[in-house]
Amino acid sequence: MVVERVEADCLQSACLEAAVASKFDLIMDVVVHQSVDSTNSWSLQQSKSGKVLPFACFAEEQTSGRGRRGKHWLMSPGSNIAMSLAWPFVLPGQSLHLLPLSVALATVATLENFGLKQVQVKWPNDVYVQGKKIAGILIETQPIKRVSVSDDAVDGKYVAVVIGLGLNYEMLSGEQVSGAELLVLTDICEQVRLQGIAVKPARESVAAELLSNVVAVCQNFELVSKASLDVFRASYDFCKQKKVEIILDNNERLSGLAQGVNDNAELLVLVDGELRAFNSAEVSVRADAATDT
Repeated sequence: MVVERVEADCLQSACLEAAVASKFDLIMDVVVHQSVDSTNSWSLQQSKSGKVLPFACFAEEQTSGRGRRGKHWLMSPGSNIAMSLAWPFVLPGQSLHLLPLSVALATVATLENFGLKQVQVKWPNDVYVQGKKIAGILIETQPIKRVSVSDDAVDGKYVAVVIGLGLNYEMLSGEQVSGAELLVLTDICEQVRLQGIAVKPARESVAAELLSNVVAVCQNFELVSKASLDVFRASYDFCKQKKVEIILDNNERLSGLAQGVNDNAELLVLVDGELRAFNSAEVSVRADAATDT
């Protein structure tokens, strides 16, 4: 356990560890950094170096926070929630294609628990409230040869899955994702005001709830992941039936009408009369369909 500064509004390792221990039969190390380049980068390096899994990492400040497709997330100190959870998965026994949506829905549950409404998931791993982005998820992996689960060391083909999550709590002016200057952002404090929620949740309470909900996904992944897909389709698909622009990994751009996701959590888009499935792409909702970019 590491606490690098103790202030009234700072996250504290002991409280976050206790939140997990009170809900699960799990003693998990939680590190809180005052400043770090990236919680994901730190967690990947620690996994490579043999740190016992699972563990979690929070940062009061990220100097080089990373998002999908090389984007950088700029976060003012002590204002938002930057978290990474490193969890051992067995491959190929556990398929991870449903993990982003499952984690996104864990984030949705966190926000709804504190009274926020109109929460949706924008494929594949962004969370929106009232049409504005409030959270983003970046999942990365690090192969490992050995992992300690409970008190037993188990040999096998394991991978450390690092789930990075940035959640806007109270943003300061000028915060944004580089390369997406037109992206409309929101945060918990703004939504508490806009939605007339009587009590603003403490940042540490949100962090503890978020960590616990993501741990629950990882502990019960096979069961949760299958249910998550149905829940997403039924209630939380932000893009469905909207005009979207698809930017592929080779930078090719396509336009079409989003039709939901298939059983592999691939985005289905009707492009020039042809239904196409995409498993990796940048998606923008066109301005004539919504205010999001």
